[in-house]
Amino acid sequence: MTICMDSVVTARRATQPASGGAIPASMLHFRAGQWVDARALVKRFHYSGRFPNSIKFIGTLHLAGGLFGDFGEAVAACVFTVPPTRWREEVLELSRLVRREDARVPLTLLIARSCAKLKAAGHDLLVSFASVAAGHHGGVYQAAGWRYHGRRDRSCDGVVVAGRFVPGKSCNTVWGTRSPEKLSALLRQDVQPHYDEGKHLYWRALGPAGERKAERLELRRTQYPKEPKQ
Repeated sequence: MTICMDSVVTARRATQPASGGAIPASMLHFRAGQWVDARALVKRFHYSGRFPNSIKFIGTLHLAGGLFGDFGEAVAACVFTVPPTRWREEVLELSRLVRREDARVPLTLLIARSCAKLKAAGHDLLVSFASVAAGHHGGVYQAAGWRYHGRRDRSCDGVVVAGRFVPGKSCNTVWGTRSPEKLSALLRQDVQPHYDEGKHLYWRALGPAGERKAERLELRRTQYPKEPKQ
């Protein structure tokens, strides 16, 4: 079930504080289903630069836009999808979490509001991965109270075609396979596998049913990783 609804946090006008501090939660709107705004943020500010497929829910935070409670510019977005990796039971993946570089907004608020909508829609277990290759350790998930399963082993996440990385799911969508050997024959050029550096897996249960599902899926509760040294 794809959710397309909205919820207003407040109607007060919001701007970035002159001090450079974070924009207060009381000065932001939360919206759901704002596909165009989320896509623009991901394309411009997410390290991947790619908007995912199989979307189930989109949440965005907006600056207050006017005197009548309308919403203004989108400053942060999160996108939940059907996971590209196989799970034995249904889970949703928070596959994109992004905000404008010039707007300090509380991403924990965005995650919390989105989780509330997903729980109301009947979803019970969420997962997300923090990319080690991108220098992430999942600090925002730690601040939001998500559980930490551990770091997954290095794995093949796609292929390299003509020097360009193509995610495995995109390969399946476009060519019907992600096998480097089959793609080499199909495209009549050298296609090499691409390996990630392992990813940190976080998860959140949206109630008792989600906790039981996490147990069946053998999701662990381990100590949070520390932020890597720069």
